[in-house]
Amino acid sequence: MKEYPVKTIYYEDELNDDFASTKIARKPLPKNLKFYHKNIIYRFLSGCLYYVIAAPLVWLYVKLVYGAKIVGKKKWKRAKLRRQGVFVYGNHTTAADALFVPILLALPKRTRIICSVEAVSNPIIRPIEMFLGALPLPDSPEHRKPFFDAVGYYSKKRHEAILIFPEAHIWPYCTRIRPFGEQSFTYPAQEGLPVVSVCTTFERRKILRFLPPRHVIHVSDAAYPEMDLPLGERTKKLRDQSYEYMVETSSSLENAEYYRYLPKERERVSLPSSKEDPYNQESKEDA
Repeated sequence: MKEYPVKTIYYEDELNDDFASTKIARKPLPKNLKFYHKNIIYRFLSGCLYYVIAAPLVWLYVKLVYGAKIVGKKKWKRAKLRRQGVFVYGNHTTAADALFVPILLALPKRTRIICSVEAVSNPIIRPIEMFLGALPLPDSPEHRKPFFDAVGYYSKKRHEAILIFPEAHIWPYCTRIRPFGEQSFTYPAQEGLPVVSVCTTFERRKILRFLPPRHVIHVSDAAYPEMDLPLGERTKKLRDQSYEYMVETSSSLENAEYYRYLPKERERVSLPSSKEDPYNQESKEDA
């Protein structure tokens, strides 16, 4: 079988480096931004756009372009999540990660996607993105309460799914799981809501090789917080369970490597001696 070259990308900060190619200029959220709407007309129109237009088009897109498939969907059905909110955590390897869970796994349940401010920085398309489920992280103190009220409304009142990428930053086609903290697991731990972890791996295509590799989304069993433990302990336990599932899944299965991520120190060692400092150079590859 033909071998494909693997691109090497050097990183400095494993927790904060972002190799997404979107290059979106960050703009602060409007002070009067509404994070959720209870208006029945708004909800009706949002539902029509989501189920009638967006869902079928996105399904075709992820199937045709990414060849995406779900492994373990029976676990989701077995957990009987239809009448309760659920928090879904996954690795972040492409911008398309935000499409797989809502359309291929959670339907008919709606999904709200926790995203960065950059993702909704375009004021023209921001209303449409939020209409379809984007939920930007607060970027100022006055946004914190509305944001958490929205998370509670969608998860507890509307019984929807909340999708979170705890790695936070996109590393294209990264085949390992980067370290992440436990802060994003506080809400399900506090409210006693289930957590489902997903891990995306990659398969090389035998045909149509000009398209992205096939994305395979693996689903864990639902994990419930142990409410008899202190909040900090049950939050950490949920995080550890999610992290361990992702690490085991990404490392134990065939996972095609397109990009290899190495620390900058490795770049320094591999370069010939020079007066130029490699730390002042940009990454060799731009994802």
